[in-house]
Parts: sequence; structure tokens; C-alpha cells
Amino acid sequence: MSQLQTVRMTNSLDSKGMFTQKLSNRLSIRIYRDCRPNYLETGALQKGLVQMLDGEELIEEGVGFGVPVVKYEDKTFFSSQADVSIREIGRDIVITKVFTLDTVSLKKFGRVTYINDALYSPLRKAFESLYLKNKRLTPFFNKAMEFRDFANIKTEFVKVKPRGKVTMRYCCQSNGIDVRADFSKVALNKCVEILVLNEQGSSFFQRYFDSSGLNLVRQKIGAWETVEASQASLECGGQQVSFCLQNHRGARLFRGWEHTRKRFSWAGLSYSMRPNNAIFAYSVGLRSN
Repeated sequence: MSQLQTVRMTNSLDSKGMFTQKLSNRLSIRIYRDCRPNYLETGALQKGLVQMLDGEELIEEGVGFGVPVVKYEDKTFFSSQADVSIREIGRDIVITKVFTLDTVSLKKFGRVTYINDALYSPLRKAFESLYLKNKRLTPFFNKAMEFRDFANIKTEFVKVKPRGKVTMRYCCQSNGIDVRADFSKVALNKCVEILVLNEQGSSFFQRYFDSSGLNLVRQKIGAWETVEASQASLECGGQQVSFCLQNHRGARLFRGWEHTRKRFSWAGLSYSMRPNNAIFAYSVGLRSN
């Protein structure tokens, strides 16, 4: 950043604990202090940037742009608490959100009984492996996940002792967002993987395409598939709105799309990396007609 640039605090969160920044005639982004919009499976988790079109949020059950998740040998840690600050640097609006890694997921049967994780985890991993490798069986797996609601088996996010904080910085521009993730304050003992998620709603973003010419729609996008192309995009076809990300050296880019009644509604392009580097930076390109 040039020493001549002016840095100042700017429009703070409003009385409802949110901040909205207009990027173009139709596109805006929004940040919340709390876990809104509290939709379906991810309702109890902190969100990143919410994409908006003509004032409508497009996030649904997605977690937004630039959300950290850290996997350890024992548990995967999410965030349910965060601090937000907003600055104006030159002509850019810079939003900083500090995510506290304080939450893990547990399976709950009925109102009070938690399922033993040592017993459930192998079953979950086997189910996920079959789910990811057998796309023709996707309708069956969706019905199986819907049956969990009928059987009163729920995913519950529970607060635990934090394993650190991740600082996410979003520099907002008219054609996209520059994202910088700082994992330097995360406990790395027994850490096996770091994720940075970029998700919006699957009811809106139903088409995937990339620089290799691959073009996929809805379930054919897959739930967690490696992106081999140099650039990948997800598009909201009816409105010609899209977001795109680049493949980065030192990280793997994944695409995903899930839409399961009463459970999932997300479409995303997310990075996975080993816990070697404290800083990871990338850009989210945005386009609308």
C-alpha cells in the first residue's frame, strides 16, 4: 500500500449489525457481525461476504466469500463469533473480519442425546466416500439425508475451547474482492488441513464453467470436485451473474453444489491447503449484466 494513501475508519456497522457496500449498478456485498442470515445447516456459523443483486441476498445456506475452516485430527473447527471493522483505503473499502475458531459439529438424536462421535464418524466417512464417488446415486443420497430429519437426527454446532483466530481482509472493488487470510494465530498442533470457503446459494448459482471448456449444471457440478482448470466460475443463469476464482500454487481449488430439502443450499469454489503458510491471498471476480 502506498504511503500516500489515506487510511480512515469509514461507514461502520449499522444499528442492525450489518454493512452493505455497493459495487456496481446491480451488485453489492454485505457483511454481518453475527451469524445471519441463519439459514438451514449453517445457520449457527459466521458468514463471510454476502453477494447481493438488486438488493437481494444470494447466499441462502452458503457461508459467503472468504470463510476459514480448520481441520484437526480430532475435529473440524468453525466460527460462531467474530469481530468486524471497516476502513477506507484510498478509493477502496476494506472490511476486516476476525473469525474465532470456537465451534465443532455434533450429531444429535432427538432433543438431548448426542451420537457417539467415535461410532458415527466411520459411518459418516463411508457415506461421504460413496456420495462423492457415485454421482448417479445423488438422488438416493439426498433422500437419505432428508430421512435424517424424519428420524430426528440433526447436526448441531457446539461451542468449545477456541483453537485460535483467523483474520480475513476483504478489499472491495467494482469488479471483485481481493481476499487475504491470516492464519498466524491458529494452533497448528495436529492440524491437517486449512480451508477457505467461497459459497453462495445453489438456487441461484446453478451453472459451472471453467477455462478448460467444462460446462456443468446443478448436480453434475458435484459435491466436492477438484478444479483442474486455471479459472473456474459459478453463474446465476437467469440474471447472468457470476463469480470466479483462479487456481493457486500451493492450494487446491474445489467446486461444489448441493441442494437438499431442509438441509443444504450452497454452491461454491473453495481452497484447500496444508497448514504450511500463515498468509493466503486470492481474488473473487464478480460479473453482472
